[in-house]
Amino acid sequence: MSKEHIIGIDLGTYAIKIVIADPSQLTSKKKPRIIHSLEYPSHGFRNGYVVDQGRAFESFKSAIKKAELEYKQPITRARFSISGVGLKSQYVRTSIEITKKNNEIDEAHTEEVTQKAEELFASKYPNKKILHAIPVQYRVDDKDVLGTPIGMYGTRLEIKIIFITIPEHHLDALVSLIEKNNIAITDVLAGPLADAAAILSYQQKNQGSVIINIGSETTSFSTFKNGIITSLEILPLGSNDITNDLALGLQIPLEKAESIKKGAHHDLPKKRVEDIIYARIADILELADKHLLQMNKHRLFPAGILFTGGGSYTKDLNEYTRQMMKLPSEEIKITQTSQKNKKSTRIPNQFSSAYGLCNDEKSSYRGSQRSFSLKKIKTFFSKIFRQLMP
Repeated sequence: MSKEHIIGIDLGTYAIKIVIADPSQLTSKKKPRIIHSLEYPSHGFRNGYVVDQGRAFESFKSAIKKAELEYKQPITRARFSISGVGLKSQYVRTSIEITKKNNEIDEAHTEEVTQKAEELFASKYPNKKILHAIPVQYRVDDKDVLGTPIGMYGTRLEIKIIFITIPEHHLDALVSLIEKNNIAITDVLAGPLADAAAILSYQQKNQGSVIINIGSETTSFSTFKNGIITSLEILPLGSNDITNDLALGLQIPLEKAESIKKGAHHDLPKKRVEDIIYARIADILELADKHLLQMNKHRLFPAGILFTGGGSYTKDLNEYTRQMMKLPSEEIKITQTSQKNKKSTRIPNQFSSAYGLCNDEKSSYRGSQRSFSLKKIKTFFSKIFRQLMP
């Protein structure tokens, strides 16, 4: 595999998405050009979880083989996104005393207070794995700090930190699946962070934006402000619910219901179709609105809402969102460059997580969070692999 190329893999409930990008070639938005993209049916997953290792293994193996045929090179390592209904965000506050003689705060102190927060979280939630630990705010001697406290003087350092977590058994099952296919894991990123790396600009991340990813069985809400993620919630409700509602309400085959959902021409009563679609969309948007209200940030996201995922193709979704949530709403666009004629063509929105994994832009999160370092990843996965050995 070319050392220059980056491979991102999103293991979804109904499809495995693989994107191969070249970071040496940039788009007009300064993101790596996609040179290959592949979507392959997945089995053995439910609500983002691996529920059948055997079927999931065969799906993943077949997807990799097909990608290798297109890529014309073996795939031996990749970056992965992780999602599912167990993915959550939680805030923790804690503090430490500064014991240095001159009371100067250094990097060791920020590491210590972060480690203390992680230990507090782990003691309370022993079955959850921290994927990302992102400092939101520091305080020195009860006074807010803008940016990093390193170099300041004080006797007490306090941190407010957001943890992005996943049930440990969910992560273990995913690691086992990947390892059995002999793919080295070079990075793991929560799905909403991967989406953000693909579709949000620097300005959108800083001024305030919402990403709603409508998948087949789940919908994720994630908010961003001042360059970092500020909340995340995933619900067991997705675009399949819209398809099922149409099939049941109109007594039509699922295939026809799926095409109608995406705006295909039909001879059924227009108002009846719209009522069914918008009833389920209203459910999703009401939950998103409730999420923002709980954060006390209702309608305080000037960059608005960006939809991604397969369900983002639902007819008139953005217009309906603007009317209901009173926020800007827009459709994302991801393009792929043809290797033959160098022309750019649009690829489906559901590739956003896989593409986001290919963006080095996500390293900006590493500067403000304690995620898996490569050394930690190797140690962690080696431990898991040893446990799997007979």
